[in-house]
Amino acid sequence: MLDRVLPLDVLGMIFVLAQWPSLARVSRAFYAASQSAGVRARYCLAEFGRGRVLDGALGLPARRPRMTRPDVVLLLLRLGADPRADDQWVLRHACDRAGPWTPIVRTVLHMRHQGLRHQGPNRMPIDLDPVSGWRGIGNTDVTSPGPLLIDVHDGDDLALRIAAGRGHTAIVNILLDAGADAEALRGEPLALAAANAHADTVRALLGRGADAGAEHSRALRSAVLCGDANTDSVTALLDAGACVHAVDDSCLLAASYAGDGSALAPGSPPPDASRAALLAYATTDLPMHLPRPVPAAASFMRRYGRPTPRLPATHVRLVRLLIERGADPNACQGRPLAYACARGSVRTAAVLLAYDADPRARDDEPLRDAAERGHVDVMRLLLRAGASVHADDDAPLVNAARGGHIAAVHLLLAHGADASSPAGVRALCAAARGGWPTLVLVLIAAGADSTNPEFIACAQRSRPVRAALQM
Repeated sequence: MLDRVLPLDVLGMIFVLAQWPSLARVSRAFYAASQSAGVRARYCLAEFGRGRVLDGALGLPARRPRMTRPDVVLLLLRLGADPRADDQWVLRHACDRAGPWTPIVRTVLHMRHQGLRHQGPNRMPIDLDPVSGWRGIGNTDVTSPGPLLIDVHDGDDLALRIAAGRGHTAIVNILLDAGADAEALRGEPLALAAANAHADTVRALLGRGADAGAEHSRALRSAVLCGDANTDSVTALLDAGACVHAVDDSCLLAASYAGDGSALAPGSPPPDASRAALLAYATTDLPMHLPRPVPAAASFMRRYGRPTPRLPATHVRLVRLLIERGADPNACQGRPLAYACARGSVRTAAVLLAYDADPRARDDEPLRDAAERGHVDVMRLLLRAGASVHADDDAPLVNAARGGHIAAVHLLLAHGADASSPAGVRALCAAARGGWPTLVLVLIAAGADSTNPEFIACAQRSRPVRAALQM
């Protein structure tokens, strides 16, 4: 194959070299030497130059990504590479990765301008402090140390926001020691740490002066979205003064809306509505160790966007914590319970009812919403807590029939819903419009008026209903 594509003189050289017994050993030695940080750093420095080698778009990271290793970058900095390239790319990247990149953060934050008496065209006015024995390139005469090269506030403290969002507590402390603002962008670092369930970072920021109540307790509202996996962060924020009632109890509203978050088998509701029984029911078989939320991507802050954590299994314990810390279970005219019931979160509904949420708020809205979506377990819980099947002119029966939920209709009829009332006719018409023949027969057997002209008109438009009634 090679003899067809290579010239004869090259083939001859390959043949001669192949006769050398030490060729394999020497090749391995050259390959091992090429992997060293010193060789790679000097090669990249010669290829890109000191001013561009650490440019994220034009230098080493873009053109030689496999060479972008912490040891190589650290040596490049010691050889005079400019850390300010591409808006301080090296600092942002180190804050994003942490681990072996942490010493690089310390290094670039100590780099200073130097006053030089003799500065040639190839000499960089950069020095490392407190690294001893290095004074730039060539034989320079340093007169006095200058200001720091790196602006830790660049991009509205972007480096701090990246480290906080990624949960790199050690780097967060380093940046704060260097003068970074924990209140950048009205508390963005704290909100990012809380939104990604980094409790240690949250506590570190709070201990360095971050305001837990900034922007109407924005960090707390972000932390609640992560659910029970973020209970430590929520507790730290509440202890630091975050307001549990911020923005009309939006924390409890969000947690109630997220609810159980997974298809955990709820079992049968307790026979009594006492607080102890409801709380025991809500926490039965509830996982103790929940997965941490996962940020959208490792480089999410490069697009100046927000992380989008994956929701964990449940918000049940978080709902209980918020209520015990003062949140109102009847906030916004009973919206927390209505949200939980509409989404079928029976465990969350049990916690809210245990702390005296009103099941009859807004004309039994929780029962109406649960019936419309066929959440039978939630309906059973509400009925035992005192909800009425006759609320809003028997609207629960009509809502259940509209969705074709036969089990919900059976439950409502067993608790006294009147199929022979005008609401029964409306439910019958709704079932006929939806094409639910079995449900139509159930309602007629329960006493609904099948001779109503409106029902007959609806039934004639549905072939399954016509076949079931032999019309």
